[in-house]
Amino acid sequence: MNTLKTWATCFTCLLVLQVVAQKQKTPSKSIGQKYGCTSIVEAPKVTSFDTSAGSRGLVDPYYLWDNGSVLKVRFLSGSQAMKDKVKAYAKEWEQYANIRFDFVEYGDADIRVNLDNKGGHNSVIGQLASGIPQEQRTMNFDTTDFATYDAMHRTVLHEFGHAIGLLHEHYSPLAGIPWNKELVYKELEQSQGWDKMTVDVNLFQQYSLTYTHGTTYDRTSIMHYPVLARWTTNGYAVPWNNQLSAGDKALIAALYPKTGTRSTEVPRFVITNYTKMNVVNSAEKQGLLLYPSFNIKTAGNEGQVFFTVFFYDESGNPIMDNDDKYNISNIVATYKSFKIGAGKILSANKNTPNDFELYIPYSQIPVAAGTKVKAVFKAILVDGEELKMLYSSTPVNFSVIR
Repeated sequence: MNTLKTWATCFTCLLVLQVVAQKQKTPSKSIGQKYGCTSIVEAPKVTSFDTSAGSRGLVDPYYLWDNGSVLKVRFLSGSQAMKDKVKAYAKEWEQYANIRFDFVEYGDADIRVNLDNKGGHNSVIGQLASGIPQEQRTMNFDTTDFATYDAMHRTVLHEFGHAIGLLHEHYSPLAGIPWNKELVYKELEQSQGWDKMTVDVNLFQQYSLTYTHGTTYDRTSIMHYPVLARWTTNGYAVPWNNQLSAGDKALIAALYPKTGTRSTEVPRFVITNYTKMNVVNSAEKQGLLLYPSFNIKTAGNEGQVFFTVFFYDESGNPIMDNDDKYNISNIVATYKSFKIGAGKILSANKNTPNDFELYIPYSQIPVAAGTKVKAVFKAILVDGEELKMLYSSTPVNFSVIR
């Protein structure tokens, strides 16, 4: 079980980011609007490449939709007047990208939008929305924040930018923003209720550049947070950006070209229709048999996927073990790995019960018989040095019976 240890450090960071919960309080008067969105927190990545040649901005190519996609969008709540405004603003992206938003009244939808007076602004990144159950939202808007045209317009463009795969522009390692971190920590804790880790995730993390092609940082991007002058050591500031920048338009046109094909492709895999994971105590095999039920759809390039199950104690703490078997980053786990080509739709434990099995012997779970344990199914894409979380299930509770 040593294969995944090459990515142990990155994977540990990914697990930490998954537990970060962004807190919202009254917005700072100097900002004038609730600051930031929880998009990256809810769908964390380890690395991403910058952009395609000649454009600007940050994107995670592993979560892009197919070029030419028609994405169904359904509102879960909100007034008709508010819905109409969201529709109009979101469709500005269609002018520059070979992608279309089809707003539907009922049925399954790729993007589910919640409009209410709480919860902040957030969106799942790109195709990660495919792994979220249909009854759950993938995007949220706090309409109390929409006091002006500019506030609503920029927020809708920003969140729908996330929904088609874009990341926060200030994460670019080319930005070089000289943050006055201690002051930022203090002010965002007071105004937003953010702890240090939440600030780090939303403002200070950077993405590695796998492909730069001479691209530049775009301070005018709709995907850039505002930066107050006192938050930097040299007075550098970025105002609220209310419109799509020239860089935004060029980037999205390169990612979803209206003529030709996308210039750079990667494995783009999504887990859908995860329903359950059966856990069986097997006296015959002296271990646990695990049967997660899901579909996987592949596009782009061939990729390697690790289908894993991690084990936690009753309180949700990882069960640790430091031997060389059945653990990942010293967390007790089991997995199977497959290389899968593009253009596939495969299923596990759907058409035929128990056609995909994961196994771990009791001897590799360092707990006493009868101990209550939680198991979490995770699908992880590995592409060279890139490690991408495709899916993480809710915990399955059971007792170990030896």
